[in-house]
Amino acid sequence: MPTIVKKNNSKNLLKFIKEKLTKKELVVLPTETVYGLAGIGTSIISARKIYKLKKRPLNKKLIFHCSNLEMVKKYFHLNNENLILAEQFWPGPLTLILKRKSKKIPFQLTQKENCAVRVPKNIFSQNIINILGKPIVMPSANRFKKLSPINANMVFDQFRETNLLIVDDGKCNIGLESTLIKITNKKLEIIRPGKINIKNILKFLPYIEIFQGKNKKSFSGTSKKHYSPKKKIFLNQRGFKKNSAFINFGKDKRGQFKNLSKISNLNEAAKNLYHFIFLADKNKNYKTISMAPIPEYDLGIAINDRLKKASK
Repeated sequence: MPTIVKKNNSKNLLKFIKEKLTKKELVVLPTETVYGLAGIGTSIISARKIYKLKKRPLNKKLIFHCSNLEMVKKYFHLNNENLILAEQFWPGPLTLILKRKSKKIPFQLTQKENCAVRVPKNIFSQNIINILGKPIVMPSANRFKKLSPINANMVFDQFRETNLLIVDDGKCNIGLESTLIKITNKKLEIIRPGKINIKNILKFLPYIEIFQGKNKKSFSGTSKKHYSPKKKIFLNQRGFKKNSAFINFGKDKRGQFKNLSKISNLNEAAKNLYHFIFLADKNKNYKTISMAPIPEYDLGIAINDRLKKASK
């Protein structure tokens, strides 16, 4: 059974987690996006444990998390447009595809030398990576294609049979996985939408060309079916379906199960999305889940991306 430990910055806890990671064990750490299943990033053994525990295909590359820009530059090539975005949005919910620089990063964890990299905006996880002195690999702490966890209890529910250590830092501030982009020859591809959108990026790279790539299957969040509960999800529902938990957005409706945001705030909706789907999935009074329409702009683009994949 997993152990949940409340986040604290005691030297004992930090040292304990460092030792576990150094021994190539896995721990669950909080970030501002979702909770992550962490292993030391220079160890293929740790990575294999992550793949096995998540039941994740080996072709789906893991995201490397660093504590700061200096660590990123030590292990990966960070320059040009990528450096501009890194300086603006890190630490934060942006993942960049960067070339491996250090041979300490196992080649097997790259896609033709390319790696997904970010700096999380969570002080505790930053401290862990910092005292470790090297990157960690940390995909979301869920089974492959299953619902991403935004609190410690959601992690516990998916890994009941393990002895994982889960660091509880409350509810994630954003609640959706990071924006994942790749820049090649001043062309930018959004592989996975997130809180940081095209408009945010164009403020700093107004000349960049946006294109839609065809081969995106090697990185996180690119499966057609993903983020899925056990129950069937119906999208863009304005009314109620029998025996279906209705998750609303906007003005309250009589009989709703939950409301993502009564004031139609997309940030609030994103923060509540996975948790409310989780609660509906666990509720025995309902056989299915119904989602109200979410507007297709700003963070709504990322929310709808997750819902479309969850409903497959």
